[in-house]
Amino acid sequence: MKKYSYWNYVKTGGWQVVINFFHNKKTYCCNHHSTPIFTSTWRPAENGYYIKQWYWQQNGKLKTWYAVQDFSTYNKTIDICFPEWFPNEIPKHQWFYESPFISSRGRYSMKDWGKLDGNIDDIPTTFYDCAEHLLEHDSMNNPHVMFGYNGSLGAEDTITKNMEDLDPPHPPADLKYIVNQFKLRYNIVPYKEDLESLVEGFLRGCVGDAHWKRGQDYFVSECVRKLKNHRKTYGLITRMLEYHGIPYSPFNLDRDNYQDFFELDDWLPMDKCIRDHNTTLDNHMPLKRQLKLPQLIDQVLCSL
Repeated sequence: MKKYSYWNYVKTGGWQVVINFFHNKKTYCCNHHSTPIFTSTWRPAENGYYIKQWYWQQNGKLKTWYAVQDFSTYNKTIDICFPEWFPNEIPKHQWFYESPFISSRGRYSMKDWGKLDGNIDDIPTTFYDCAEHLLEHDSMNNPHVMFGYNGSLGAEDTITKNMEDLDPPHPPADLKYIVNQFKLRYNIVPYKEDLESLVEGFLRGCVGDAHWKRGQDYFVSECVRKLKNHRKTYGLITRMLEYHGIPYSPFNLDRDNYQDFFELDDWLPMDKCIRDHNTTLDNHMPLKRQLKLPQLIDQVLCSL
């Protein structure tokens, strides 16, 4: 089977790839796109279980931790990756933010435990010692981290500027080895044509209550700022890959089919995967604000 690198960025279908790799009992690697820098991997075990492994750098040393998770059905996988929060329980954190350790804020969040509590080093060096193992996995999301870039790719200004300058802030010591390994992988770079649906996705999942509290105009302006970065990102990724001589395939999220790009034996209904993710799993918009969604979409489109 081919080894895949899915060069996802904000709102470009990363979860749809992941859930189908789990469904087909494949190995998978997800780099945290921003700081703190850490990676989670999953390997199938027996009876639908997966072994999850975390990697991070602490006090100059590469660290790791394991957990066993029940991915035997679609619903169980969703419940583990996007857990509900209940009163009087220590809140778990969803998806790749999940931590095996509780933070000082009382949450199982790698972002809190690693960055706010200072348990993950700011500058990765020995972290890249796990690169060979990570690149053995069948699929990898957020591969830009392996090249020394970090940030919310497709949304934030700093990583956009770093990509424009081809200037990763934390390049690995053995970048040549990593580049050569990516030349052996099937690199897929997604992009969106349907601007209206992209705007809706950003309004639901990329701006939230903190922005809304500063007023509707600010909420919209932040969405526009992030989208302007997003519209540059496909070109920046492909230019970086070409700079390193890494072959890639463009993937049109509005016209192409996942099944034509990934060699998997069985596929979940893609419409359901997309709908579940966009309307439930990654939808931070309160119902009252959703009533204003058509107006907000128009306002953003007029400002781009």
